[in-house]
Amino acid sequence: MIMEKNEDGFRSFRTKAFTSRELSRSVPALFLAAALLGCGAGSEGGELSDIATTARGEDRLELATNPADVLPAPSASAVSCTPLCGGSCTPVQLAQATGLDKPILPVGNDVYFAGAITYEASYSYFGRVSKQGGSRVLLAQNLLRPPTFLSNATSAYAVVRYPGNSGLGHLNEINPDGSITPVPGIDGSRSLTLTAVDATKLYALSLGDGSVWSTSLSSGGAWTQTTRSIANEVGRSVRVDGTSVYIVTDDVAKDQSTVWKASKQGLATPTRLVTIPGSIVSLTPDETDLYFADRTGGIFKVSKSGGAVTRLASTATNLSITVDAERYYWFNGTALTATCKNGGGSQVLATVSSPPEIIPEVIAVDGEGVYWRNSSQVWKIAK
Repeated sequence: MIMEKNEDGFRSFRTKAFTSRELSRSVPALFLAAALLGCGAGSEGGELSDIATTARGEDRLELATNPADVLPAPSASAVSCTPLCGGSCTPVQLAQATGLDKPILPVGNDVYFAGAITYEASYSYFGRVSKQGGSRVLLAQNLLRPPTFLSNATSAYAVVRYPGNSGLGHLNEINPDGSITPVPGIDGSRSLTLTAVDATKLYALSLGDGSVWSTSLSSGGAWTQTTRSIANEVGRSVRVDGTSVYIVTDDVAKDQSTVWKASKQGLATPTRLVTIPGSIVSLTPDETDLYFADRTGGIFKVSKSGGAVTRLASTATNLSITVDAERYYWFNGTALTATCKNGGGSQVLATVSSPPEIIPEVIAVDGEGVYWRNSSQVWKIAK
Protein backbone atom coordinates (compact mmCIF):
# COMPACT_ATOMS: atom_id res chain seq x y z
CA MET A 1 0.00 0.00 0.00
CA ILE A 2 1.40 3.42 -1.00
CA MET A 3 0.43 6.61 0.81
CA GLU A 4 0.20 9.80 -1.24
CA LYS A 5 -1.51 13.20 -1.20
CA ASN A 6 -4.63 13.71 -3.23
CA GLU A 7 -5.65 16.91 -4.99
CA ASP A 8 -7.22 18.34 -1.81
CA GLY A 9 -3.97 18.01 0.13
CA PHE A 10 -5.16 15.08 2.25
CA ARG A 11 -3.36 11.80 2.45
CA SER A 12 -4.83 8.93 0.54
CA PHE A 13 -3.95 5.34 -0.20
CA ARG A 14 -3.24 3.56 -3.44
CA THR A 15 -3.88 -0.14 -3.30
CA LYS A 16 -5.96 -2.83 -4.95
CA ALA A 17 -9.75 -2.66 -5.07
CA PHE A 18 -11.14 -4.18 -1.88
CA THR A 19 -14.26 -6.23 -1.54
CA SER A 20 -16.89 -5.24 1.01
CA ARG A 21 -15.65 -8.11 3.20
CA GLU A 22 -12.09 -6.73 3.05
CA LEU A 23 -13.37 -3.24 3.84
CA SER A 24 -14.91 -4.44 7.09
CA ARG A 25 -11.97 -6.66 8.09
CA SER A 26 -10.39 -5.51 11.33
CA VAL A 27 -6.79 -4.30 11.44
CA PRO A 28 -4.69 -4.14 14.63
CA ALA A 29 -6.34 -1.78 17.07
CA LEU A 30 -4.76 1.39 18.29
CA PHE A 31 -3.60 0.94 21.86
CA LEU A 32 -4.44 3.80 24.16
CA ALA A 33 -3.70 4.46 27.80
CA ALA A 34 -5.59 7.21 29.52
CA ALA A 35 -3.43 9.59 31.55
CA LEU A 36 -4.32 12.61 33.60
CA LEU A 37 -2.15 15.63 34.19
CA GLY A 38 -4.94 17.60 35.83
CA CYS A 39 -5.52 21.29 35.39
CA GLY A 40 -2.21 22.46 36.84
CA ALA A 41 0.37 24.54 35.03
CA GLY A 42 2.79 22.83 32.68
CA SER A 43 5.35 23.62 30.01
CA GLU A 44 4.68 22.70 26.41
CA GLY A 45 8.44 22.67 25.74
CA GLY A 46 9.55 21.99 22.18
CA GLU A 47 11.77 23.64 19.63
CA LEU A 48 12.43 27.33 19.24
CA SER A 49 9.72 29.25 17.44
CA ASP A 50 9.97 29.66 13.69
CA ILE A 51 8.49 33.13 14.12
CA ALA A 52 10.58 36.17 14.93
CA THR A 53 10.18 37.31 18.53
CA THR A 54 10.25 41.01 17.74
CA ALA A 55 7.12 42.99 18.54
CA ARG A 56 6.50 43.44 14.83
CA GLY A 57 9.08 41.95 12.49
CA GLU A 58 9.68 41.78 8.78
CA ASP A 59 7.10 39.00 8.51
CA ARG A 60 4.32 41.40 9.62
CA LEU A 61 3.33 39.12 12.49
CA GLU A 62 2.55 40.84 15.76
CA LEU A 63 3.13 38.53 18.71
CA ALA A 64 1.48 38.71 22.08
CA THR A 65 3.66 40.06 24.87
CA ASN A 66 4.08 36.64 26.48
CA PRO A 67 3.64 33.80 23.95
CA ALA A 68 2.15 30.86 25.81
CA ASP A 69 4.76 28.20 25.07
CA VAL A 70 4.66 27.83 28.86
CA LEU A 71 1.11 27.73 30.14
CA PRO A 72 0.41 30.23 32.91
CA ALA A 73 -0.29 29.05 36.42
CA PRO A 74 -4.01 28.69 37.11
CA SER A 75 -5.55 31.74 38.69
CA ALA A 76 -7.98 31.82 41.59
CA SER A 77 -10.75 32.52 39.08
CA ALA A 78 -9.95 29.44 36.97
CA VAL A 79 -12.72 27.36 38.48
CA SER A 80 -15.03 26.65 35.54
CA CYS A 81 -12.62 24.36 33.66
CA THR A 82 -12.93 21.27 35.85
CA PRO A 83 -11.28 18.00 34.72
CA LEU A 84 -13.17 16.02 32.09
CA CYS A 85 -14.43 12.49 32.75
CA GLY A 86 -14.31 13.19 36.47
CA GLY A 87 -10.52 13.13 36.17
CA SER A 88 -10.24 9.62 34.70
CA CYS A 89 -10.82 9.31 30.94
CA THR A 90 -11.26 5.99 29.13
CA PRO A 91 -10.89 5.94 25.32
CA VAL A 92 -13.34 3.74 23.42
CA GLN A 93 -12.93 2.61 19.81
CA LEU A 94 -16.16 3.27 17.92
CA ALA A 95 -15.40 2.09 14.40
CA GLN A 96 -12.88 0.41 12.15
CA ALA A 97 -12.74 1.65 8.54
CA THR A 98 -9.79 1.46 6.19
CA GLY A 99 -8.55 4.61 4.50
CA LEU A 100 -10.19 7.31 6.62
CA ASP A 101 -8.96 10.62 5.28
CA LYS A 102 -11.61 13.24 6.10
CA PRO A 103 -12.68 14.90 9.36
CA ILE A 104 -15.35 13.16 11.42
CA LEU A 105 -18.57 14.76 12.64
CA PRO A 106 -20.73 13.93 15.70
CA VAL A 107 -24.45 14.51 15.06
CA GLY A 108 -27.31 13.41 17.29
CA ASN A 109 -26.61 9.88 18.49
CA ASP A 110 -23.97 9.10 15.85
CA VAL A 111 -20.51 9.94 14.54
CA TYR A 112 -20.14 10.26 10.76
CA PHE A 113 -16.97 9.37 8.88
CA ALA A 114 -15.77 9.15 5.30
CA GLY A 115 -12.78 7.70 3.54
CA ALA A 116 -11.29 6.19 0.42
CA ILE A 117 -9.50 2.93 -0.19
CA THR A 118 -8.01 4.30 -3.39
CA TYR A 119 -8.55 7.32 -5.64
CA GLU A 120 -7.81 5.34 -8.79
CA ALA A 121 -11.48 4.35 -9.04
CA SER A 122 -14.76 4.88 -7.21
CA TYR A 123 -13.83 3.36 -3.86
CA SER A 124 -14.77 6.17 -1.47
CA TYR A 125 -17.45 5.68 1.16
CA PHE A 126 -19.57 7.48 3.76
CA GLY A 127 -20.76 5.93 7.01
CA ARG A 128 -21.78 6.36 10.62
CA VAL A 129 -21.45 4.60 13.94
CA SER A 130 -23.34 5.12 17.19
CA LYS A 131 -21.62 7.23 19.84
CA GLN A 132 -22.18 4.25 22.11
CA GLY A 133 -20.30 1.93 19.74
CA GLY A 134 -21.62 -1.10 17.89
CA SER A 135 -21.80 -1.95 14.21
CA ARG A 136 -20.99 0.76 11.72
CA VAL A 137 -23.39 1.53 8.89
CA LEU A 138 -22.15 2.40 5.39
CA LEU A 139 -24.53 5.02 3.97
CA ALA A 140 -22.92 5.25 0.53
CA GLN A 141 -20.19 3.36 -1.31
CA ASN A 142 -18.42 3.58 -4.66
CA LEU A 143 -18.20 7.38 -4.50
CA LEU A 144 -15.55 9.11 -6.58
CA ARG A 145 -14.48 11.24 -3.59
CA PRO A 146 -15.37 11.08 0.12
CA PRO A 147 -17.89 13.65 1.38
CA THR A 148 -16.83 16.72 3.35
CA PHE A 149 -18.73 17.41 6.58
CA LEU A 150 -20.07 20.83 7.60
CA SER A 151 -22.12 22.04 10.54
CA ASN A 152 -23.70 25.17 12.00
CA ALA A 153 -25.37 25.70 15.36
CA THR A 154 -28.42 23.60 14.47
CA SER A 155 -27.74 21.45 11.39
CA ALA A 156 -25.09 19.25 9.80
CA TYR A 157 -24.34 18.48 6.17
CA ALA A 158 -22.32 16.23 3.89
CA VAL A 159 -20.98 17.85 0.70
CA VAL A 160 -20.41 15.43 -2.17
CA ARG A 161 -18.46 16.81 -5.12
CA TYR A 162 -19.44 13.97 -7.49
CA PRO A 163 -22.73 12.39 -6.34
CA GLY A 164 -22.96 9.92 -9.21
CA ASN A 165 -25.63 7.28 -8.70
CA SER A 166 -25.29 7.15 -4.91
CA GLY A 167 -28.68 8.70 -4.14
CA LEU A 168 -26.89 11.65 -2.55
CA GLY A 169 -26.96 15.21 -3.84
CA HIS A 170 -24.17 17.79 -3.85
CA LEU A 171 -25.42 18.95 -0.43
CA ASN A 172 -27.08 16.53 1.99
CA GLU A 173 -28.53 17.35 5.40
CA ILE A 174 -27.59 14.88 8.15
CA ASN A 175 -30.58 14.62 10.44
CA PRO A 176 -30.37 13.77 14.17
CA ASP A 177 -32.34 10.56 13.59
CA GLY A 178 -29.64 9.36 11.19
CA SER A 179 -31.53 9.96 7.95
CA ILE A 180 -29.90 11.81 5.05
CA THR A 181 -31.88 14.37 3.03
CA PRO A 182 -30.44 15.75 -0.24
CA VAL A 183 -30.87 19.53 -0.47
CA PRO A 184 -32.38 20.37 -3.89
CA GLY A 185 -31.02 22.91 -6.33
CA ILE A 186 -27.32 22.82 -5.28
CA ASP A 187 -25.33 22.51 -8.48
CA GLY A 188 -21.66 21.83 -9.10
CA SER A 189 -21.01 24.86 -11.26
CA ARG A 190 -18.59 26.10 -8.59
CA SER A 191 -15.89 24.02 -6.94
CA LEU A 192 -17.19 22.32 -3.78
CA THR A 193 -13.70 21.44 -2.55
CA LEU A 194 -13.44 24.19 0.10
CA THR A 195 -16.80 24.94 1.69
CA ALA A 196 -18.48 26.33 4.82
CA VAL A 197 -22.04 26.72 6.04
CA ASP A 198 -24.02 29.09 8.25
CA ALA A 199 -27.70 29.08 9.21
CA THR A 200 -28.96 29.95 5.71
CA LYS A 201 -26.21 29.56 3.10
CA LEU A 202 -23.56 27.26 1.68
CA TYR A 203 -20.27 29.02 0.92
CA ALA A 204 -17.60 27.90 -1.55
CA LEU A 205 -14.08 29.29 -1.95
CA SER A 206 -12.94 29.74 -5.53
CA LEU A 207 -9.57 28.07 -6.02
CA GLY A 208 -8.81 30.32 -8.96
CA ASP A 209 -8.96 33.79 -7.40
CA GLY A 210 -9.73 33.39 -3.69
CA SER A 211 -13.25 34.82 -3.94
CA VAL A 212 -16.12 33.37 -1.90
CA TRP A 213 -19.54 32.52 -3.38
CA SER A 214 -22.77 31.47 -1.66
CA THR A 215 -26.08 29.78 -2.39
CA SER A 216 -29.25 29.15 -0.37
CA LEU A 217 -29.34 26.11 1.91
CA SER A 218 -33.08 25.74 1.53
CA SER A 219 -33.52 26.09 -2.20
CA GLY A 220 -30.12 26.27 -3.88
CA GLY A 221 -30.26 28.28 -7.07
CA ALA A 222 -27.70 30.63 -8.59
CA TRP A 223 -24.42 31.24 -6.79
CA THR A 224 -23.85 34.83 -5.59
CA GLN A 225 -20.42 36.33 -5.13
CA THR A 226 -19.94 37.22 -1.44
CA THR A 227 -16.36 38.53 -1.37
CA ARG A 228 -14.01 40.00 -3.91
CA SER A 229 -10.97 38.07 -5.07
CA ILE A 230 -7.60 37.95 -3.30
CA ALA A 231 -4.79 38.53 -5.78
CA ASN A 232 -1.70 36.33 -6.04
CA GLU A 233 -2.71 33.98 -3.20
CA VAL A 234 -3.79 30.33 -3.16
CA GLY A 235 -7.01 29.61 -1.26
CA ARG A 236 -6.74 26.91 1.43
CA SER A 237 -9.93 27.08 3.52
CA VAL A 238 -13.00 29.15 4.36
CA ARG A 239 -14.94 29.58 7.62
CA VAL A 240 -17.96 31.70 8.55
CA ASP A 241 -19.63 33.00 11.69
CA GLY A 242 -22.72 35.15 12.22
CA THR A 243 -21.33 38.23 10.49
CA SER A 244 -18.06 37.44 8.71
CA VAL A 245 -16.20 35.19 6.30
CA TYR A 246 -12.64 34.07 7.14
CA ILE A 247 -10.41 32.95 4.28
CA VAL A 248 -7.02 31.23 4.60
CA THR A 249 -4.61 31.72 1.71
CA ASP A 250 -0.97 30.85 1.04
CA ASP A 251 1.59 33.02 -0.73
CA VAL A 252 3.90 30.28 -1.94
CA ALA A 253 6.56 32.67 -3.27
CA LYS A 254 6.90 34.35 0.14
CA ASP A 255 6.35 31.13 2.13
CA GLN A 256 3.66 32.72 4.26
CA SER A 257 -0.01 32.22 5.04
CA THR A 258 -2.75 34.77 5.74
CA VAL A 259 -6.17 34.81 7.37
CA TRP A 260 -8.48 37.35 5.69
CA LYS A 261 -11.76 38.68 7.05
CA ALA A 262 -14.75 40.03 5.11
CA SER A 263 -18.34 40.91 5.87
CA LYS A 264 -21.02 38.53 4.60
CA GLN A 265 -23.13 41.51 3.55
CA GLY A 266 -22.69 42.89 0.05
CA LEU A 267 -19.71 42.23 -2.18
CA ALA A 268 -17.04 42.77 0.48
CA THR A 269 -13.30 43.22 0.01
CA PRO A 270 -11.34 40.96 2.40
CA THR A 271 -8.93 42.65 4.83
CA ARG A 272 -5.78 41.04 6.19
CA LEU A 273 -6.29 39.78 9.75
CA VAL A 274 -3.01 37.93 10.38
CA THR A 275 -0.02 36.66 8.39
CA ILE A 276 2.51 34.07 9.59
CA PRO A 277 5.40 32.23 7.94
CA GLY A 278 4.58 28.81 6.54
CA SER A 279 1.05 27.49 6.11
CA ILE A 280 -2.04 27.86 8.31
CA VAL A 281 -4.29 24.82 8.76
CA SER A 282 -7.29 23.85 10.90
CA LEU A 283 -8.75 27.32 11.38
CA THR A 284 -11.41 27.05 14.11
CA PRO A 285 -13.52 29.94 15.47
CA ASP A 286 -15.21 30.41 18.80
CA GLU A 287 -17.28 33.42 19.88
CA THR A 288 -14.37 35.86 20.06
CA ASP A 289 -11.20 34.27 18.66
CA LEU A 290 -9.73 32.20 15.85
CA TYR A 291 -7.58 29.17 16.69
CA PHE A 292 -5.28 27.57 14.14
CA ALA A 293 -2.25 25.33 13.67
CA ASP A 294 0.68 25.54 11.30
CA ARG A 295 2.79 22.82 9.71
CA THR A 296 5.71 23.23 12.12
CA GLY A 297 3.88 22.17 15.27
CA GLY A 298 2.64 25.58 16.35
CA ILE A 299 -0.83 26.34 17.69
CA PHE A 300 -2.02 29.96 17.75
CA LYS A 301 -4.89 32.22 18.73
CA VAL A 302 -5.90 35.64 17.41
CA SER A 303 -8.89 37.84 18.14
CA LYS A 304 -11.51 38.07 15.40
CA SER A 305 -10.98 41.82 15.55
CA GLY A 306 -7.25 41.44 14.86
CA GLY A 307 -4.26 42.41 16.97
CA ALA A 308 -1.53 40.32 18.53
CA VAL A 309 -1.16 36.64 17.77
CA THR A 310 -0.67 34.36 20.77
CA ARG A 311 1.38 31.20 20.32
CA LEU A 312 -0.34 28.59 22.48
CA ALA A 313 2.07 25.71 21.88
CA SER A 314 5.08 24.68 19.78
CA THR A 315 4.89 20.91 20.13
CA ALA A 316 1.72 19.90 18.29
CA THR A 317 2.23 16.69 16.31
CA ASN A 318 -0.95 16.85 14.27
CA LEU A 319 -2.50 19.59 12.16
CA SER A 320 -5.72 19.49 14.16
CA ILE A 321 -7.22 21.82 16.73
CA THR A 322 -10.83 22.19 17.79
CA VAL A 323 -12.58 24.13 20.53
CA ASP A 324 -15.61 24.17 22.78
CA ALA A 325 -16.72 26.84 25.24
CA GLU A 326 -14.03 26.05 27.82
CA ARG A 327 -11.11 24.31 26.07
CA TYR A 328 -9.12 23.78 22.93
CA TYR A 329 -8.11 20.22 21.98
CA TRP A 330 -4.88 19.17 20.25
CA PHE A 331 -2.22 16.45 20.04
CA ASN A 332 0.90 17.24 22.10
CA GLY A 333 3.25 14.51 20.97
CA THR A 334 1.31 11.32 21.63
CA ALA A 335 -1.00 13.02 24.13
CA LEU A 336 -4.54 14.02 23.18
CA THR A 337 -4.69 17.19 25.25
CA ALA A 338 -7.48 19.46 26.48
CA THR A 339 -6.24 22.92 27.47
CA CYS A 340 -8.35 25.35 29.47
CA LYS A 341 -8.89 28.67 27.70
CA ASN A 342 -8.98 30.50 31.03
CA GLY A 343 -5.39 29.60 31.95
CA GLY A 344 -6.35 26.65 34.11
CA GLY A 345 -3.78 24.31 32.55
CA SER A 346 -3.95 21.12 30.48
CA GLN A 347 -5.37 17.64 30.90
CA VAL A 348 -4.14 14.65 28.94
CA LEU A 349 -7.22 12.71 27.86
CA ALA A 350 -5.40 9.77 26.27
CA THR A 351 -1.91 8.71 25.27
CA VAL A 352 -1.95 7.54 21.67
CA SER A 353 0.71 4.92 20.99
CA SER A 354 0.54 5.57 17.24
CA PRO A 355 -0.21 9.24 16.51
CA PRO A 356 -2.75 9.93 13.75
CA GLU A 357 -1.67 10.64 10.22
CA ILE A 358 -0.83 14.28 9.58
CA ILE A 359 -4.25 15.24 8.24
CA PRO A 360 -6.06 18.42 9.32
CA GLU A 361 -9.08 18.49 11.61
CA VAL A 362 -9.22 14.93 12.87
CA ILE A 363 -10.50 15.99 16.33
CA ALA A 364 -14.19 16.79 16.93
CA VAL A 365 -16.03 17.73 20.10
CA ASP A 366 -19.62 18.14 21.30
CA GLY A 367 -21.36 18.33 24.65
CA GLU A 368 -21.11 14.58 25.15
CA GLY A 369 -17.56 13.72 24.17
CA VAL A 370 -14.28 14.21 22.35
CA TYR A 371 -13.79 12.24 19.12
CA TRP A 372 -10.79 11.63 16.90
CA ARG A 373 -9.62 9.33 14.15
CA ASN A 374 -6.49 7.94 12.59
CA SER A 375 -6.08 6.23 9.23
CA SER A 376 -8.35 3.33 10.16
CA GLN A 377 -10.25 3.94 13.41
CA VAL A 378 -12.68 6.33 15.10
CA TRP A 379 -12.33 6.89 18.85
CA LYS A 380 -14.28 8.62 21.62
CA ILE A 381 -13.77 9.85 25.15
CA ALA A 382 -16.98 10.61 27.04
CA LYS A 383 -16.75 13.89 28.90
